[in-house]
Amino acid sequence: MKILLIFFTFSLISGAVRCVSVTGYSGGSLLVDSGKTWYSYSSKYMAKLPEWRTIINNRKHAWINEGRFTLFQNNEGKIMIYIRDLIQQDAGRYQIGVESLWYINMTLKVEEDSCCKESKRVMVNIGETATFSCEYSQNHINDPKIIFKEGKDSIETIYSTSKKTERFSVSDDRHNKLMTVRITAVTPDDGGVYLCGVWIYSHSYSYSIINTVNLHIMTKVGVSRVTGHSGGRMMIKCEHPQHKTKPKYICKESDGCSERKNPGVQDEWMENGDVSLYDDTRAGVLMVFFRELKAADAGTYRCGVNVSHYTESFTELQLDVRDGAKFPKTKTESAHLGEEVNITCQIQEEHKVHFCKEDDNHICQNISTSAVTEMSPSSERNEERVFTVSISNVSVRDAGVYWCGAETRDTHLTFISLTTKIQLNLFMAPVVRREGESAEIFCPYDSIYKSKSKSLCKGKCSTRDRNTLNETVREEKETKTDRLTLNDDVTASVFTGTITGLTAEDAGKYWCAVTLERDVNYLYTHLIVIMNEELNLTKNEGDDVSIQCKHHDEHQKCFCKAHEPSMCVKDGVSLETIRDDRFSFSDEASTGVFTVNITDLREEDSGIYWCGSHITTKVTLTVKKGKVKVDYFSIVFGPDLNVKGLVHPKMKIMSLMTHYWPTLVMCVMRA
Repeated sequence: MKILLIFFTFSLISGAVRCVSVTGYSGGSLLVDSGKTWYSYSSKYMAKLPEWRTIINNRKHAWINEGRFTLFQNNEGKIMIYIRDLIQQDAGRYQIGVESLWYINMTLKVEEDSCCKESKRVMVNIGETATFSCEYSQNHINDPKIIFKEGKDSIETIYSTSKKTERFSVSDDRHNKLMTVRITAVTPDDGGVYLCGVWIYSHSYSYSIINTVNLHIMTKVGVSRVTGHSGGRMMIKCEHPQHKTKPKYICKESDGCSERKNPGVQDEWMENGDVSLYDDTRAGVLMVFFRELKAADAGTYRCGVNVSHYTESFTELQLDVRDGAKFPKTKTESAHLGEEVNITCQIQEEHKVHFCKEDDNHICQNISTSAVTEMSPSSERNEERVFTVSISNVSVRDAGVYWCGAETRDTHLTFISLTTKIQLNLFMAPVVRREGESAEIFCPYDSIYKSKSKSLCKGKCSTRDRNTLNETVREEKETKTDRLTLNDDVTASVFTGTITGLTAEDAGKYWCAVTLERDVNYLYTHLIVIMNEELNLTKNEGDDVSIQCKHHDEHQKCFCKAHEPSMCVKDGVSLETIRDDRFSFSDEASTGVFTVNITDLREEDSGIYWCGSHITTKVTLTVKKGKVKVDYFSIVFGPDLNVKGLVHPKMKIMSLMTHYWPTLVMCVMRA
């Protein structure tokens, strides 16, 4: 009895064996109807022979998918074999079956043909007609054409010679080996993956050689137009409040929207090529920031959301980028730490003001427009208005790059065109020390940079052209090179540079920098070194004097009258504070010396002067009250010995009577 049972089972399986031979094309797909029963509660398998490499071994109901290989149950309860994106390595023998019930052997050939190289992506607006074409091999000109559509766990026949649908039609161009599919009045339900191909029947099984078409149904909710300026910045906000958490994108229609830019990560700024994107899921807004507009950015865009895998909603955006005027307009403002600074910008009258601050990723984040404290009325001539932003008690957090421009709102979009760039630099009171002493330069920084390395630079402090004094310091460490020590106190958010044994070469402008991918350096101070050698000059009223001064920068020449050298620095800039025509400069750039000339000295010119800008020499000038000057006059007497007049030697005597008495010369003195 036991032996008979084993023999019976073997006979049952052996009787079920069938050999299937199919042909596919590299890049295309293959759909095979095995003609064998699914058996829901039994495990299905697929393995490649002869090595018996298991591809599928699963009992899952209706649809079993492993990579490019799928086994599923069709409407007739039969097993279907679906292999996508065929490659040459897929060729060979396979065994597919239901454990303990049946199996078949399938031989797969994979041939090369240009018909099936890649799948297509087709986008069509809702209500319009979708048209797409599929190529097929010369070998299948006479085979029936068929259209399938992938469902969640199924592949259904949409169109064939035996099944036709009212809105679907297929035309067959045998000359070009092209079948064209038309779907009229598309709805969101029409979106999805279509499989178009040829149907081949061979005795007890059938199969189809197919191409894949991804049909996306688009719903256009509006059209907006916006203008930006080449070189400026642009922020576009696309609103999708009904699809807050759905993935969003922007693409350009000129390339068929094939290159879609999307944030990738929600609620976080992400860089994608020349734009940065932010998917705000709380507000349902996609923010697209063009970091620098170019003429090539002009065109028609779709700013959309993926409502489902194959249905989308978008607003059409027509972007015009104007070139000609120089943008961005740039300006630099300087402010003393703790004081107030006013930033002014101009925008067109009809637009809303937008003012923002650039972050470390070059993205300009909005600052509340309540910061706008003053607006002047526009002139009829240029239709522009001026607005002023005041920042009080400025701190290191306020330093950086700001942008201002115009904000325009449309039905579903907000456009922000930024055309004026303002760099706000902060400066500290100058550090004044004498030659040979030590100087401490304190650099406060924003606490968000406490883990970043810090640098102290002289003159220039940029990534491209930096003049770092020593290796950077980081996280409460101390670095020391020669006469410079750098120490970072992360608790106080201050790093300090100490320079010992000051010389003339140490004088200059110093920048405090945080070293990132791009340096943050908007804080500076001046180190003024007073030379030990002083000048003491004593002159008389009416005299002239020439004073020679050293300088290390031909653009930094200063001759200032003040009790302290720090008083000669205003708003972070060394200034010539004397405005008098009697004072003049002459320069000998090659020698590093300039000369101050003072003519017709007066007693009030006495005082302390500082000669030079960063390298400075104390000059004490004393002007004494002048001596009595003597002028000579001729006194002319008449015959009666009465004085007829006074004649100065430099005056032209028009006529003198020869019968006058001889002239008596005497001195008339004046103070």
